Formats: sequence, structure tokens, C-alpha cells
Amino acid sequence: MKPTHDTRVQLETIDTNEISMESDVITLEKNMSAPITHWTAWFVTVCVMLVNAACAIMWTTGSSAPISLSEWMQVDLSHLNWLSNIAAISNAIFSLLAPWAYDRFGIKLCIVLSGCMNGIGCWIRCISILVPVHQRYTMVVLGQVVASIGGPFVYNVAPALVSVWFAPQHRVIGNTLISLSIGMLVSPLLMPTLATSADHVPKTLVIVAIIATGCAIPIMFTPRKPANAPSASAEASRASVWQGVKTLAKNFQFWNICVLTAVNAGMYFTISVVAIQATAPFGYTEQQSGIAASILMLSGFIGGGLLGYWLGKTSQHLMIIKMFTPMLCGTYIMLIFEIVPNAFGVLVSICFLIGFFAMGLFPVQLEYACEISYPVPESVSSNIIWSMSTVSMLIFTLVTDALRAGPDADPPNNMKLSMAVSAAIICVGSVPCIWLSGEMKRTAVDKEAFL
Repeated sequence: MKPTHDTRVQLETIDTNEISMESDVITLEKNMSAPITHWTAWFVTVCVMLVNAACAIMWTTGSSAPISLSEWMQVDLSHLNWLSNIAAISNAIFSLLAPWAYDRFGIKLCIVLSGCMNGIGCWIRCISILVPVHQRYTMVVLGQVVASIGGPFVYNVAPALVSVWFAPQHRVIGNTLISLSIGMLVSPLLMPTLATSADHVPKTLVIVAIIATGCAIPIMFTPRKPANAPSASAEASRASVWQGVKTLAKNFQFWNICVLTAVNAGMYFTISVVAIQATAPFGYTEQQSGIAASILMLSGFIGGGLLGYWLGKTSQHLMIIKMFTPMLCGTYIMLIFEIVPNAFGVLVSICFLIGFFAMGLFPVQLEYACEISYPVPESVSSNIIWSMSTVSMLIFTLVTDALRAGPDADPPNNMKLSMAVSAAIICVGSVPCIWLSGEMKRTAVDKEAFL
């Protein structure tokens, strides 16, 4: 659309914890009623979702079929869990480098790198098929390390990508689609079906490598940036990466939302990893446990989609966080009492509730962190949160594994105490919600520009 006349909108200087920054002067159409998200943004989102899904399937290959893989590699479940822990450690480390990489090389190139590294690592894991039995675990670990290097560059990209491609009213939905990996939904269903026994593990590893390779291709054919900026804040200047880090270090409200998000995401991903191990002692098959684990993610898409639509019209992020956080604590308390024999419907129901509140809340928390820390680059705030989330996941996974009951317990190797401690951690980690506050600074810039 050719503008009839332009007006120059000078963005106000935003003071963020002693750092002021004058935003660029942006030429906008005065008669534009609302920011517009181009269809290309949705195509880019689908391509990013494919890379994200492939990385998540790699991450959760072992945890989605733990019995078959542990038998094939001849290791116990604690050693198997280290495949997930390796990915968590890599995510925590490389998340700190991602903001610089996005700024230096661009978002698209980083996502392409992520897909390629994941594919290479998955094929390295396939070499374990050819080596002696006692070397299988070592080769799988090596492939896991290589593949996990690329993961953080796509896991953490959602806030930075949606700030460039999406209009304000679609940011939460875009963040939901990218942040909540389809791979976490597919893997618990796919892996138990493929790896029904130890003999089928080699075939499973090859299929995962093929998926990783195929999912890495479409992103290569997407544009680097939209032809036209979808909002005023999309074109506005941001602080440098280092300046943003120094700003956030002094922002008390950012650390409040950071703790809330890290505890929420860290515990959710921990439960996703150990769900099959926690339910197996009560007589549930890997297929049943896989369905329950998939429900965790499916309900997250439902919750995120509903909240994204509503927040696109209201921008009431803080209200949603304060309302959903106590409900989230309640679902983890319910989980303590609902992992029991012969109650698959109950198990699925509690998984639905945990996923709905935990993953429905997660993209809202990420977006709110970007809002209250603006004009700090979205990549800086989101990657700090992701790094803390994966560190939390690593700690929580080690704790839940250490609290696993022994073979003499009733039932043997149950994780009742682990679930009780998980609920306690969630409740304590949610306390900062009480004093959480902050202005929607980025949204204010967009609203002022389009008045």
C-alpha cells in the first residue's frame, strides 16, 4: 500500500535503570489503523518450528524410550538421563552467546547453523550402531554434545524473532508457536512406537537423523527480514548487547520475572524428561506414559493459543501471570497424589492441567520480560531467562533422580518423594509473583506510533 502522506514519529527517550537511549526517528503511515503481520512471518515461523522440533526430538530421544535405549546401551537410567543433561548444559552455556550471535550474524544464519549442527550430531549418534556394545553410550554422548551446540540458537530465538516479524497483537501467539516445540509433543509418541525393544533402537536413531536433516532445509529458503516493519518498535534502535546486560543487572523486576520463568520452565522440562520413569513403576507402559508426556505439550499449545489471542487484544500480561501462577502451583501439588496404579485417565488429566498452565504461561512470561526491559534487545533478556531455565532444569533433574526410591520400595524405584519436592520447589520459586510489576514499555511505543 502506497502511503498518502507520512508523519515522522519521534519515540520518547526511555529511561531503564539509569540508562537512557534515544530511539530512532521512524517514518510511519499516519492513516494506518493497526500494525500488520505479513503472511511471510507465518511461513518463517513454520520453518523455525521445524528446526526447533528436530532439536527437541534429538534432546528427548532417550527420555522418551528410556527402557529400550538403556538396555541397548547397557547403562542404567541415571546414565541415560545425562543425555538430557548434556543438552541442558549446552543450552545454558551457548544461550549466553546467542544474543551476540544474533546481532553479529543475524537470526536466520543462527537458525540455519542450529539445524545443521543438530543434523550432524544425530548422524554421529548413528555411528554407535557400528561400534562394540561397550562403546555405544560414548558415541551417543558425543553425537549428543555436537547436536546440542546448535539447539540454543533456535530454542531461544522466539522473542527476538517475533519482535522483528510480528505485529504487537500477534507476538504472544508467535512466541507460543516457536517456544513450545512440536518435538516435545511428537517425541513421547514417536519414540516408544519406534523403539519397542532394544533391537529397534538402531532404526530409531537413523529415523531421528533423517528427520533432523529434513527439518534443517526449509529455513534456508526464507528471507532474512520482512520487507516492511510490522510495528514501530521493530525498527527502533536497541541498546547494545553489553549495555543491555548492564541494564538488566540493575533491573529488580526483570530478575523477578526471570526467577518465575526459570522455575516454571525448568520444572516443566524436568517433568517432561522424567515422566515416563516416574509412571513406569506403577504399571504404565512406555506408550501410555508417552501419551501423558505429549499431553503436557499439547495442552501448552492450547493454553498459549488462547492466552495469545486474548493478550493480543488486552495486553494484560501481568494480570495473567499473577492469576495463573497460583493455579500452576496447585497442579504440581495435585501431581503428588495422582500418579497411582490403574488411573491412566487421572494421569492424563493432571498432565493436561500442568501443561496448560505451565506452557500457557511460559511465552507470556518471556514477552513480559521483553516489555519491562525495553529497549534492551529481546535476545538479551530472553537468552538470560533461557539460560537460567536450563540450569534450573539440570538441577531439578539431578534432584528428582537422586530422590528416586530404591528397588526395595513399594513400588520399586518410584519417584513419590521426587514429585513432592518438585511441588515444593514450584511453590517457593513462585513467591516473586507477589511483588512483580512493570510497565509495558514496548507496547507503549507501538501504540503511540500508530495513534
